[in-house]
Amino acid sequence: MKLLELDNLVARYGAGDVLKGLTLDVEEGEIVALLGSNGAGKSTTLRSISGLVPNVTGAIRYLGSSLIGQKPESIVRLGVSHVPEGRRVFPGLTVRENITLGASNRKGVGRAMLEREVDDMFAFFPDLKRLEHALGWTLSGGQLQMVAVARGLMAKPRLLLLDEPSLGLAPLIVQQVFRIIEGIRARGTTVLLVEQNAHMALSVADRGYVLETGRLLVSGKPEELWNNPQVRAAYLGGIAAEV
Repeated sequence: MKLLELDNLVARYGAGDVLKGLTLDVEEGEIVALLGSNGAGKSTTLRSISGLVPNVTGAIRYLGSSLIGQKPESIVRLGVSHVPEGRRVFPGLTVRENITLGASNRKGVGRAMLEREVDDMFAFFPDLKRLEHALGWTLSGGQLQMVAVARGLMAKPRLLLLDEPSLGLAPLIVQQVFRIIEGIRARGTTVLLVEQNAHMALSVADRGYVLETGRLLVSGKPEELWNNPQVRAAYLGGIAAEV
């Protein structure tokens, strides 16, 4: 079942188009990677889906219903959660408080239920449990990323938008982050992943789309993208690999 569909999407800031007729879809249960160089329009795609880019035309459909013109908080309530680039954890709040904030858009959830759900996040992110009372500003980059993802999951999304989750992280932490992404899908959440690390993204993705200056360059299964000489040379470092 198609969970998300973009059809001829155009997004602009000021007078310039960032997305120039983008069409893609995400099936329920997939991890879909959105690849491309800086400025290709990857983050703008996620921001358009979550209602953060006001000037868009074309179609954005979630479960068949249009998201265009809807407020970001309404889109979250529909089941789309966005973990933005840069983590944006509140530095003066504890880890537990930051994670709890992810449920702020859900009405009628009692305190006891919230505490149980945060404890569930600590079970899923065991490295955070010992840090639950630590303030945001004391955390490492990898810890901040885990808090940001846990906060996004507290919205109980059916679709999670992840923007550059490995950015600035050490290689061992990057591997851990991608294991978490696979675990998120195993929990029943579909993932649309924007990622500069094409090797890691394609190692977990079911399908990928490659953008170039706001347009779709090519799409396909990971092995198809690996074997595309143009994509491999431009985005995969010219190195062939098994997926």
